[in-house]
Amino acid sequence: MERIWEETKNYDVQQGDTLFTIAQREYGDGNLFSVIALQNHLADPDLVEVGEQLLIPYVTYRHQVTALDSNVARKEITQHYYGTTDSNVELIWEIVNGVAQREIHQGTWLHMPDLTNVGHYTVVADETLPGLAARWYGDDHLAVIIELANNLPTGSSLTAGQVLIQPGLNRLRHVAGDTLASLCLEEYGDADLDTRIAVVAAANHINTPDAVFCNQAVYIPS
Repeated sequence: MERIWEETKNYDVQQGDTLFTIAQREYGDGNLFSVIALQNHLADPDLVEVGEQLLIPYVTYRHQVTALDSNVARKEITQHYYGTTDSNVELIWEIVNGVAQREIHQGTWLHMPDLTNVGHYTVVADETLPGLAARWYGDDHLAVIIELANNLPTGSSLTAGQVLIQPGLNRLRHVAGDTLASLCLEEYGDADLDTRIAVVAAANHINTPDAVFCNQAVYIPS
């Protein structure tokens, strides 16, 4: 039996749905329809039937920048996705995308972390925010987004039993070799490995999974 990914959800196809429109709604980028097609082993992505149940892997929502970068434009993005212009919320997505102190060029795709349908995590003894960030997101420097999401002071220590909001964001990994196979094997195990490699490639717009380069940044769908 196929193992369902931890955050994969079920979706029943509705009248008028296409994989493109589903991907546009779920991911913000209709061109990621192949992620859904590959996960569901669909021979023809153009043929989905009303009532058909699909598995939708969790891929961090994408936003393509169309306006010139400005403080106003950034606040509009924050308002659109999070319903607020709070500077700390804005800082979360800026840090995730490495644009807190860098210009955002038109056409750039941003990863918008989920701050509404979040997970909650109970801290155990000796855990730290950098350690959790490394485990959850693949980068200990993203501890700051956990701090911001939980209104914690910078450099906060954790106590066992403390409950944290866990912002939704795909893990970032860097390819150690020249293929995705070893990375996917480490992340997911060997169940349906070919599908997992194909889905990771599609989610990262990698056309040739065997031609990635060492240290290439890859987001891991869940």
